[in-house]
Amino acid sequence: MSTDQPIGALPTEVQRYLQEQQILTLATATPTGVPHAATFLYVNDGAVFYCWTQPESTTARQLAQNPQVAFTIDEYTPDWRKTKGIQGQGDAQVLLNPAEIRRAVELFQEKFAALGNASTANLSFFRITPAELQFIDNEAQVGQADAAAESTAPGGQALGQAYHRTLVHNVFLNLPRQEVATVAAQLDTVQVDADHIIVRQGAPADKFFIIVDGEVAVIHEEGGQQREVARLRQGQFFGEMAILRDMPRTATVRAIAPTTLLTMERDAFRTLVAQSLGTTSTFDDVIQQRMQELGAGPESAR
Repeated sequence: MSTDQPIGALPTEVQRYLQEQQILTLATATPTGVPHAATFLYVNDGAVFYCWTQPESTTARQLAQNPQVAFTIDEYTPDWRKTKGIQGQGDAQVLLNPAEIRRAVELFQEKFAALGNASTANLSFFRITPAELQFIDNEAQVGQADAAAESTAPGGQALGQAYHRTLVHNVFLNLPRQEVATVAAQLDTVQVDADHIIVRQGAPADKFFIIVDGEVAVIHEEGGQQREVARLRQGQFFGEMAILRDMPRTATVRAIAPTTLLTMERDAFRTLVAQSLGTTSTFDDVIQQRMQELGAGPESAR
Protein backbone atom coordinates (compact mmCIF):
# COMPACT_ATOMS: atom_id res chain seq x y z
CA MET A 1 0.00 0.00 0.00
CA SER A 2 1.55 3.29 -1.06
CA THR A 3 1.85 6.25 1.26
CA ASP A 4 1.09 8.43 -1.77
CA GLN A 5 -2.50 7.20 -1.81
CA PRO A 6 -5.07 8.24 0.79
CA ILE A 7 -6.32 5.50 3.08
CA GLY A 8 -9.95 6.12 3.81
CA ALA A 9 -10.52 9.44 5.51
CA LEU A 10 -7.62 9.12 7.94
CA PRO A 11 -5.08 11.97 8.12
CA THR A 12 -1.92 11.46 6.08
CA GLU A 13 0.32 11.19 9.16
CA VAL A 14 -1.91 8.44 10.54
CA GLN A 15 -1.92 6.62 7.19
CA ARG A 16 1.87 6.69 7.13
CA TYR A 17 2.17 5.54 10.73
CA LEU A 18 -0.16 2.58 10.18
CA GLN A 19 1.80 1.47 7.15
CA GLU A 20 5.11 1.68 9.01
CA GLN A 21 3.96 -0.42 11.97
CA GLN A 22 3.36 -4.16 11.92
CA ILE A 23 2.06 -5.25 15.34
CA LEU A 24 -1.33 -4.68 16.93
CA THR A 25 -2.15 -5.57 20.55
CA LEU A 26 -5.77 -6.67 20.82
CA ALA A 27 -7.74 -6.85 24.05
CA THR A 28 -10.77 -9.14 24.18
CA ALA A 29 -12.97 -10.25 27.06
CA THR A 30 -15.38 -13.01 27.97
CA PRO A 31 -19.06 -12.13 28.51
CA THR A 32 -18.29 -11.97 32.24
CA GLY A 33 -15.44 -9.52 31.70
CA VAL A 34 -12.36 -11.76 31.99
CA PRO A 35 -9.78 -9.94 29.82
CA HIS A 36 -7.17 -11.30 27.43
CA ALA A 37 -4.57 -9.42 25.38
CA ALA A 38 -2.52 -10.77 22.47
CA THR A 39 -0.33 -9.34 19.72
CA PHE A 40 -0.93 -9.86 16.01
CA LEU A 41 0.43 -8.87 12.65
CA TYR A 42 -2.11 -6.52 11.09
CA VAL A 43 -3.05 -4.78 7.89
CA ASN A 44 -5.57 -2.03 7.38
CA ASP A 45 -7.85 -0.88 4.61
CA GLY A 46 -8.69 2.65 5.64
CA ALA A 47 -9.98 2.59 9.19
CA VAL A 48 -10.75 -1.15 9.02
CA PHE A 49 -8.13 -3.56 10.38
CA TYR A 50 -7.53 -7.24 9.62
CA CYS A 51 -5.70 -9.84 11.71
CA TRP A 52 -5.52 -13.61 11.74
CA THR A 53 -5.32 -16.26 14.44
CA GLN A 54 -5.75 -19.97 14.99
CA PRO A 55 -9.43 -20.97 15.31
CA GLU A 56 -8.82 -22.59 18.71
CA SER A 57 -6.97 -19.58 20.20
CA THR A 58 -8.22 -17.73 23.27
CA THR A 59 -8.77 -14.64 21.14
CA ALA A 60 -10.93 -16.55 18.65
CA ARG A 61 -13.01 -18.12 21.44
CA GLN A 62 -13.57 -14.80 23.18
CA LEU A 63 -14.50 -13.01 19.95
CA ALA A 64 -17.15 -15.66 19.32
CA GLN A 65 -18.65 -14.78 22.71
CA ASN A 66 -18.05 -11.05 22.83
CA PRO A 67 -17.19 -9.03 19.70
CA GLN A 68 -16.28 -5.82 21.56
CA VAL A 69 -12.54 -5.13 21.54
CA ALA A 70 -9.92 -2.50 22.29
CA PHE A 71 -6.51 -2.30 20.67
CA THR A 72 -3.26 -0.37 20.50
CA ILE A 73 -0.54 0.06 17.89
CA ASP A 74 2.68 1.57 19.18
CA GLU A 75 6.44 1.24 19.43
CA TYR A 76 8.95 1.74 22.21
CA THR A 77 11.05 4.90 22.33
CA PRO A 78 13.31 5.93 25.23
CA ASP A 79 12.33 9.59 24.68
CA TRP A 80 8.70 10.05 25.68
CA ARG A 81 8.57 13.24 23.58
CA LYS A 82 8.77 11.04 20.47
CA THR A 83 5.97 8.71 21.53
CA LYS A 84 3.44 7.84 18.85
CA GLY A 85 0.66 5.30 18.71
CA ILE A 86 -2.93 4.38 17.97
CA GLN A 87 -5.62 3.56 20.50
CA GLY A 88 -8.93 2.18 19.29
CA GLN A 89 -12.12 0.46 20.32
CA GLY A 90 -14.87 -1.19 18.37
CA ASP A 91 -15.97 -4.69 17.42
CA ALA A 92 -14.35 -7.64 15.68
CA GLN A 93 -15.98 -10.26 13.48
CA VAL A 94 -14.61 -13.45 11.94
CA LEU A 95 -14.59 -13.20 8.15
CA LEU A 96 -16.95 -15.58 6.37
CA ASN A 97 -17.15 -13.92 2.95
CA PRO A 98 -14.55 -15.56 0.64
CA ALA A 99 -14.04 -12.33 -1.28
CA GLU A 100 -13.22 -10.39 1.86
CA ILE A 101 -10.88 -13.15 3.03
CA ARG A 102 -9.05 -12.94 -0.30
CA ARG A 103 -8.83 -9.17 0.06
CA ALA A 104 -7.35 -9.53 3.55
CA VAL A 105 -4.79 -12.07 2.29
CA GLU A 106 -3.79 -9.73 -0.54
CA LEU A 107 -3.25 -6.91 1.94
CA PHE A 108 -1.04 -9.14 4.09
CA GLN A 109 1.00 -10.24 1.08
CA GLU A 110 1.48 -6.62 0.02
CA LYS A 111 2.66 -5.51 3.45
CA PHE A 112 4.59 -8.66 4.42
CA ALA A 113 6.33 -9.93 1.31
CA ALA A 114 7.91 -12.83 3.21
CA LEU A 115 4.47 -14.39 3.71
CA GLY A 116 4.37 -15.39 0.06
CA ASN A 117 1.56 -17.79 -0.82
CA ALA A 118 1.46 -19.63 2.50
CA SER A 119 -1.68 -21.69 3.10
CA THR A 120 -4.48 -20.03 5.03
CA ALA A 121 -6.66 -23.13 5.32
CA ASN A 122 -6.27 -23.43 9.09
CA LEU A 123 -6.48 -19.74 9.91
CA SER A 124 -9.32 -17.51 11.02
CA PHE A 125 -9.22 -13.97 9.66
CA PHE A 126 -11.16 -11.32 11.50
CA ARG A 127 -12.12 -7.73 10.80
CA ILE A 128 -11.81 -5.00 13.43
CA THR A 129 -14.24 -2.15 12.80
CA PRO A 130 -13.35 0.73 15.11
CA ALA A 131 -15.98 2.92 16.66
CA GLU A 132 -13.17 5.30 17.58
CA LEU A 133 -9.48 5.85 16.83
CA GLN A 134 -7.14 8.18 18.67
CA PHE A 135 -3.66 9.09 17.44
CA ILE A 136 -1.00 9.78 20.07
CA ASP A 137 1.76 12.02 18.75
CA ASN A 138 3.89 13.84 21.30
CA GLU A 139 6.09 15.24 18.52
CA ALA A 140 3.11 17.31 17.38
CA GLN A 141 3.60 19.49 20.44
CA VAL A 142 7.33 19.18 20.87
CA GLY A 143 7.62 22.79 22.06
CA GLN A 144 5.21 22.26 24.92
CA ALA A 145 6.75 18.87 25.62
CA ASP A 146 10.23 20.38 25.86
CA ALA A 147 8.98 23.04 28.24
CA ALA A 148 7.22 20.49 30.41
CA ALA A 149 10.32 18.31 30.52
CA GLU A 150 12.75 21.04 31.63
CA SER A 151 12.49 19.91 35.24
CA THR A 152 13.34 16.32 34.36
CA ALA A 153 16.38 14.59 32.96
CA PRO A 154 16.91 14.96 29.19
CA GLY A 155 14.28 12.91 27.43
CA GLY A 156 12.63 12.13 30.76
CA GLN A 157 8.93 12.30 31.50
CA ALA A 158 7.41 14.24 34.37
CA LEU A 159 5.21 12.12 36.61
CA GLY A 160 1.64 12.41 35.37
CA GLN A 161 2.66 14.09 32.12
CA ALA A 162 -0.21 13.81 29.61
CA TYR A 163 0.28 12.48 26.10
CA HIS A 164 -0.91 14.51 23.15
CA ARG A 165 -3.79 12.68 21.47
CA THR A 166 -6.16 13.50 18.62
CA LEU A 167 -9.45 11.85 17.71
CA VAL A 168 -8.93 10.84 14.07
CA HIS A 169 -11.88 8.54 13.44
CA ASN A 170 -15.22 7.62 14.90
CA VAL A 171 -18.45 6.33 13.49
CA PHE A 172 -19.75 9.92 13.57
CA LEU A 173 -17.03 11.82 11.72
CA ASN A 174 -17.29 14.54 9.08
CA LEU A 175 -21.03 15.10 8.84
CA PRO A 176 -21.43 18.04 6.41
CA ARG A 177 -22.04 21.18 8.45
CA GLN A 178 -24.99 22.21 6.31
CA GLU A 179 -26.78 19.08 7.57
CA VAL A 180 -26.18 19.73 11.27
CA ALA A 181 -29.10 22.12 11.67
CA THR A 182 -31.49 19.32 10.79
CA VAL A 183 -30.05 16.74 13.20
CA ALA A 184 -31.95 17.80 16.30
CA ALA A 185 -35.26 17.56 14.45
CA GLN A 186 -34.48 13.94 13.57
CA LEU A 187 -34.06 12.82 17.21
CA ASP A 188 -37.02 11.39 19.11
CA THR A 189 -37.19 10.58 22.81
CA VAL A 190 -38.31 7.12 23.91
CA GLN A 191 -38.72 5.79 27.45
CA VAL A 192 -38.77 2.06 28.18
CA ASP A 193 -39.27 0.03 31.36
CA ALA A 194 -36.86 -2.49 32.83
CA ASP A 195 -36.83 -5.83 30.95
CA HIS A 196 -38.17 -4.19 27.79
CA ILE A 197 -36.62 -5.59 24.59
CA ILE A 198 -35.41 -2.55 22.63
CA VAL A 199 -34.10 -4.46 19.61
CA ARG A 200 -34.09 -8.17 18.89
CA GLN A 201 -31.34 -10.15 17.20
CA GLY A 202 -32.19 -10.92 13.58
CA ALA A 203 -34.71 -8.08 13.27
CA PRO A 204 -34.30 -5.33 10.66
CA ALA A 205 -32.09 -2.42 11.68
CA ASP A 206 -34.61 0.42 11.65
CA LYS A 207 -33.24 2.80 14.31
CA PHE A 208 -30.08 4.18 15.88
CA PHE A 209 -30.11 4.66 19.68
CA ILE A 210 -28.34 6.91 22.21
CA ILE A 211 -28.79 6.23 25.92
CA VAL A 212 -29.82 9.35 27.85
CA ASP A 213 -30.07 7.55 31.17
CA GLY A 214 -30.57 4.01 32.43
CA GLU A 215 -28.75 0.83 31.43
CA VAL A 216 -29.13 -1.85 28.77
CA ALA A 217 -27.70 -5.33 28.26
CA VAL A 218 -26.41 -6.52 24.88
CA ILE A 219 -27.28 -10.21 24.49
CA HIS A 220 -26.04 -12.62 21.83
CA GLU A 221 -28.35 -15.54 21.06
CA GLU A 222 -27.00 -18.77 19.56
CA GLY A 223 -28.24 -22.34 19.62
CA GLY A 224 -31.07 -21.51 21.96
CA GLN A 225 -28.63 -20.03 24.48
CA GLN A 226 -28.31 -16.39 25.51
CA ARG A 227 -25.03 -14.71 26.51
CA GLU A 228 -24.75 -11.18 27.81
CA VAL A 229 -21.77 -9.63 26.00
CA ALA A 230 -21.90 -6.02 27.19
CA ARG A 231 -23.73 -3.41 29.22
CA LEU A 232 -24.20 0.14 27.97
CA ARG A 233 -25.02 3.23 30.02
CA GLN A 234 -25.58 6.98 29.77
CA GLY A 235 -23.94 8.58 26.75
CA GLN A 236 -23.24 5.33 24.90
CA PHE A 237 -24.98 4.37 21.67
CA PHE A 238 -25.90 1.27 19.70
CA GLY A 239 -27.51 0.17 16.47
CA GLU A 240 -25.19 2.04 14.10
CA MET A 241 -23.20 -0.94 12.79
CA ALA A 242 -26.21 -2.89 11.53
CA ILE A 243 -27.36 0.22 9.65
CA LEU A 244 -23.88 0.93 8.27
CA ARG A 245 -23.53 -2.67 7.09
CA ASP A 246 -27.15 -2.95 5.90
CA MET A 247 -27.72 -6.15 7.85
CA PRO A 248 -30.11 -7.47 10.53
CA ARG A 249 -29.45 -6.85 14.21
CA THR A 250 -26.54 -8.98 15.44
CA ALA A 251 -27.67 -8.92 19.09
CA THR A 252 -30.67 -8.37 21.32
CA VAL A 253 -30.66 -5.26 23.53
CA ARG A 254 -32.75 -5.34 26.71
CA ALA A 255 -33.29 -2.57 29.27
CA ILE A 256 -31.84 -3.46 32.68
CA ALA A 257 -33.48 -0.46 34.34
CA PRO A 258 -36.00 2.19 33.25
CA THR A 259 -34.16 3.81 30.34
CA THR A 260 -34.53 6.97 28.27
CA LEU A 261 -33.26 6.88 24.70
CA LEU A 262 -32.77 9.28 21.83
CA THR A 263 -33.62 7.53 18.57
CA MET A 264 -33.03 8.30 14.92
CA GLU A 265 -34.77 6.50 12.08
CA ARG A 266 -32.63 4.41 9.75
CA ASP A 267 -33.08 6.60 6.66
CA ALA A 268 -32.31 9.79 8.59
CA PHE A 269 -29.23 8.17 10.11
CA ARG A 270 -27.93 7.04 6.74
CA THR A 271 -28.56 10.43 5.17
CA LEU A 272 -27.14 12.55 7.99
CA VAL A 273 -24.48 10.22 9.35
CA ALA A 274 -23.71 6.98 7.59
CA GLN A 275 -22.80 8.52 4.24
CA SER A 276 -20.10 10.51 6.03
CA LEU A 277 -19.19 7.73 8.48
CA GLY A 278 -19.93 10.04 11.39
CA THR A 279 -20.35 13.59 12.60
CA THR A 280 -18.46 16.67 13.61
CA SER A 281 -18.27 17.86 17.19
CA THR A 282 -21.32 19.95 16.35
CA PHE A 283 -23.39 16.77 16.29
CA ASP A 284 -22.01 15.90 19.74
CA ASP A 285 -23.10 19.36 20.91
CA VAL A 286 -26.64 18.69 19.64
CA ILE A 287 -26.76 15.37 21.51
CA GLN A 288 -25.41 16.90 24.72
CA GLN A 289 -27.94 19.70 24.55
CA ARG A 290 -30.80 17.23 24.12
CA MET A 291 -29.51 15.16 27.05
CA GLN A 292 -29.28 18.25 29.25
CA GLU A 293 -32.79 19.24 28.29
CA LEU A 294 -33.91 15.81 29.46
CA GLY A 295 -32.08 16.24 32.77
CA ALA A 296 -29.28 13.81 32.02
CA GLY A 297 -26.43 16.21 32.80
CA PRO A 298 -23.55 17.41 30.64
CA GLU A 299 -21.85 14.11 29.94
CA SER A 300 -20.81 13.55 26.36
CA ALA A 301 -22.99 11.47 24.10
CA ARG A 302 -19.90 9.52 23.17
